[in-house]
Parts: sequence; C-alpha cells; structure tokens
Amino acid sequence: MNALQRIAHIAYKEALELWRHAGIVAFVLAIPVVEVIILGYATSGGVNNLPAAVYDADRTAASRRLVDAIDQSHGFKVTQFAGNMAQAEHLLDAGAISAFFVIPQGFERGLTGQGKTDVAAVIDGSNTAVANYTTIYAEEVVGHFTAQNLGGPNLKPQTQETQGVLVGAEPRVWYNQELRRENFYIPGLVGTMLALVVLAITAVSIVRERERGTLEQVMVSPTRSWELIAGKLAPIVVIAYFELAAMLVITMRLFNVPVKGSLGLYLGLMAVYLLAEMGVGILISTLSSNQAQALPSIFLLVTVYGILAGFMTPVETMPPAAQWAAALIPLRYFITITREIFAKGAGLPALAPQLWPLMGMSAALFTASILMLRRRLV
Repeated sequence: MNALQRIAHIAYKEALELWRHAGIVAFVLAIPVVEVIILGYATSGGVNNLPAAVYDADRTAASRRLVDAIDQSHGFKVTQFAGNMAQAEHLLDAGAISAFFVIPQGFERGLTGQGKTDVAAVIDGSNTAVANYTTIYAEEVVGHFTAQNLGGPNLKPQTQETQGVLVGAEPRVWYNQELRRENFYIPGLVGTMLALVVLAITAVSIVRERERGTLEQVMVSPTRSWELIAGKLAPIVVIAYFELAAMLVITMRLFNVPVKGSLGLYLGLMAVYLLAEMGVGILISTLSSNQAQALPSIFLLVTVYGILAGFMTPVETMPPAAQWAAALIPLRYFITITREIFAKGAGLPALAPQLWPLMGMSAALFTASILMLRRRLV
C-alpha cells in the first residue's frame, strides 16, 4: 500500500467517524450559518433617521429652510423643537434624541456676510458608533445647506470683500459607494465563522482519537505521521469548503454583498488559510486532555481572533500592542484577503502583502503542530 492509498484509507475512516457523529457535525456547521444570518441582519440596517431636536434662535425664513433640510436628510428626523438651550439639553440627557442643532440669532444675516453663521450640533457621544455617524451627517447637512445658500437668490449676495475664498471638498467613495455596513462586516464574519468550524472539528477529531487510545496505535504503525494528519484532515477540508459555499450563498443572495473578484482565486487562497487554522487546531488538541477542555478553548480563541483580526474594527486603528498581536493571527490576513477580493476585485499581485505572511504562518503552524503531536505521543 503506497502513501496515497494509506491517506485515502485514513480519510475514509475519518469520514465514517464524522458520519457517525453527524448530529454534532451538523450542529457545528449550523452555528456559523445562523450567526451570519443574524449578524448580517443586525448590521444591515444602517444608521439613518436619527432623532434630532432644533433650537431655532433666529426664527427666519433661512433658519426654517435649514430645519427642513435637516428633517429631509437621510441622517436625521426632527422630532422635537426646543424653546431654549436648557430644554434641548434636557432632551439629550433623557435619551429622547441623538443630537440637537442650535441655530443662532442672526443666522440669516450671517449668510449675507453680516453676522454669525455657525450652527452648533450637540451630539450624544455615549454610543461612539452612532456618534461618529451623527457627526458626519451633521457636518454634511449644514455644510451643504450653507454652501447652497451663501449669497443665494433670496439673500443679499456677498461682496468679494466679505465672501473671502471658499474651498469645498467633494467626497467620492470607491468600492462601497453606498457605504453599506454589511459590505464590511459580513466578509469578516465569513472568515471568523470558518475559523470556528475548522478549529472545532480538527481539535475534537484529534482529541477523540487520543481519548480512545487509537492515535497512539496508528503512530507506531507503518503509517507515517504526515500521512495520518493528511488523511484525518482531508474530510475536514471538504466540510470547510461546503461551509464556505453555504455562507457565500447567504452573503451574495440574502445580503447582496458583491464578490467583484475571482471566486476561483478566493477558493485557492482559502486552502492556505485552512492549513494555518488546522495547524492551530492540532496545537489545541495537543494541549487538551479531552474534548471538554478543547471546545471552550476554541470558542475563547475565536472570540479573541475576531476582535484582534479586524472583524469589527480595522486593525490599523488599534493600539500598537494590539496590532503586533494581530500580525500573529492567520485570520487577520484572510479577512483582509476576503474584503479585498469581495469589494475591490483584487488580483494575486495586490494580495501578495497578505498572502506571503499567511503562507509563512501556515507552514510554521502546521509543522510545529505535527512535531508537538508526535512529541506528546512518544
């Protein structure tokens, strides 16, 4: 029996073993799919129509037009009108609004260069995610209104002396023109959930054999250690690709997240990522005495993985220590590869900065895991 036949024989036995525990495998596979659906819906709503109040101290035609502009914008819905600053502050303290606008007295005159035009936007910063959107929306709606109404047809035109030089910025968004949050979160979620599946099945598969004592028997047989590992991991690779296919269908069909790049390239690079994660799974199995120890370790590790790998927050915005830690996590590179292929249609040359570290990490983790497993069994 040659090496390929021995690997095929071990893979067949492992597939039968997984089939005997089909209920557990199905449960493990269902968790990522359900999480992608739930978190996908949770992140797809967007941050729009935030409740806002207005304190209009000017009470002119121009200030009323600004109030209408705020109310008709996609970011805000004017739900309250405050009679003074104290009332506006009370509404913010009570959580009834996300922000309030203060239109100062003399606002209309300021548009003609004869007074003060600064509009204050007081924002609830207790929820930083919402506060960031609120700040952007406030600057957008007030800036757009002011630019359109400075020296407008219903107002006294500004002279060159009073107008000064106005420099405007025209933002242009590439790759995600609608700024859909799901286009950022869901590709990261796919990689994170894939890590959960691969780590769990790999670690439990090895630990189960050690609990039964069959792994030691195989290790002293003519079968080489790399043949054993290859045979046991082959069915897991097939399962991982089926899991990815299910998550891709949900991503593309249910949430309309586009995949602009090559799916073939993505599936090929996934093999490199799987090698790294299976190496981590084997390492966990060598440090765990039984399945009850392995599974909690995996769930804890995946939680840390998701945080440091940039699933929710870009790695570039993290503190230096966290960025150093993220550089040691395979998922960090795979998430970036996923987003680059999905959003930008990136090819192999553009992905090289992520691929080279991932390849090196995969080789190192897989080699170290096999050596540790052999040492543990000797």
